[in-house]
Amino acid sequence: MSARRLQRALARSAARAGASVAIERHRAVAWHSATFAGDRHELVLEGRSDPRLDAWLDALDADSVALPGHVLADLRVVARDSDARATRARLEGVTVVTG
Repeated sequence: MSARRLQRALARSAARAGASVAIERHRAVAWHSATFAGDRHELVLEGRSDPRLDAWLDALDADSVALPGHVLADLRVVARDSDARATRARLEGVTVVTG
């Protein structure tokens, strides 16, 4: 899967919540099981500190991000750091190819 596709989907999801985020780093590693193929993702994103960004991160899960052609099997915020100006979060997720 294109790493850009997941990045755009996350940005759209944040925008729907009234927040703006920039992806600072994205690492995707291919994985395969007996029946599925996909990628494991590690992302770092940053946005202006804002209650809407906090609420989006609090509610963020695989069901809150639309990713046509793929299944976002897992997505979670594993670390978050904020100050008066910016919030940074580290996300981990798994995508599965559906077609």
